[in-house]
Amino acid sequence: MPARTPPAIRPLQKRPSIGADIAARLQGMINDGTFKPGDRLPGQRELAQQFGTSLAGVREAISVLTAAGLVDARPGRGTVVSSVGGAAPTFDGWLGAVGDEQEFEELMQARRILEAFSISQATALATPAQVARLREAVGAMGAQMHNPDAYAEADMHFHLLLSEVAGNRVVTRLMRAIQRPMMEQLRRSIAHLKASGQLEENLATHGRIVDGIERRDLEAAQRGFDDMLAISLALNWIEFGGG
Repeated sequence: MPARTPPAIRPLQKRPSIGADIAARLQGMINDGTFKPGDRLPGQRELAQQFGTSLAGVREAISVLTAAGLVDARPGRGTVVSSVGGAAPTFDGWLGAVGDEQEFEELMQARRILEAFSISQATALATPAQVARLREAVGAMGAQMHNPDAYAEADMHFHLLLSEVAGNRVVTRLMRAIQRPMMEQLRRSIAHLKASGQLEENLATHGRIVDGIERRDLEAAQRGFDDMLAISLALNWIEFGGG
């Protein structure tokens, strides 16, 4: 009996994610002047309602636009249009959710490299005004201790600001590129910290980073970051079933 010829299966056409689609739509509105530089975008919940999508899709879109330098998202301020760009915002599927423990470890390795550079540069170069901005960012985190989601947003802002203080635009862009998976990691960690009563300890480690930067004490600033990350790693190890 002759062997049957398997039916031809055409490859599926690659489709953008919901977040990438929303990002492209928002960029089009920025380019056509609906939203101008300096304008504040509607809130994330409002955008989700207007687009008929989930809040997660809108958050992904804001992360994509932020990484592309088109908007600036800050807690307490909202999302503000930074510039107008003709090219489509870059989106790489790897920048989505961390899928397993190994990928989480790789994300943390990348974060350590970027933030160790930022802390080193900030310790050497930060002006008194920049140190004051970092302290304000820690204060904004402290003001959101009762709200884990808002605390996570403020935490992310602190680390992005730290990269800006370091003065290397490429490092800042790279930090923004991993913003979405970092935010997911932060939300998990902060929910655990809140539940276990360790959120104040997390806040204190951020204060120690700033203290070290202000004193030009790189070892102290790096130790504050290492202590903060050690808590997060332990909590996320539990999240991935490691104990």
